[in-house]
Amino acid sequence: MKLFYRWILVVFLAVFFGCQQQQILTEMEKEAIKKEITNQFNQLVSAANASDADAWFEYYSKEKFLSTIAATDYYATRSAWGDTIAYYFSIRERQHFESLEVRVHALTPSLALMTSEQNIEIWLKSGEHNKYKHVFTMIWKKEQDGWKILHSHESSTEK
Repeated sequence: MKLFYRWILVVFLAVFFGCQQQQILTEMEKEAIKKEITNQFNQLVSAANASDADAWFEYYSKEKFLSTIAATDYYATRSAWGDTIAYYFSIRERQHFESLEVRVHALTPSLALMTSEQNIEIWLKSGEHNKYKHVFTMIWKKEQDGWKILHSHESSTEK
């Protein structure tokens, strides 16, 4: 009887995994996704350099936002993250993000992992000036309005 159940399990697993649709991307599709997300990310960096919190925030998904982690702070809602970005941008006189490297890994036709490194300079309204090495990890999803960020994690260290 045990042998019968083992065979049933093997058949079930074979049918289950055989029915799974594999989404294998061509190199051309991967390159197109990489180019689209890199372009979106560069626009996000431009919004940061212009200290435009509203433009920055538009790159985060309205449909499927999951979370954001900035340093050790966790934001479970899009609105909490938006409020935080607006606050941080409001206390800065100006800021400059310089992208050093952006890496995009297409996972499916509509999902990608992006990591990046930046040098950032921030001039606060209080007169303080800081330089950082900064990194992002982002999960991007292709939505009706284009590629949007579902989750991001950022960390930095002073230079």
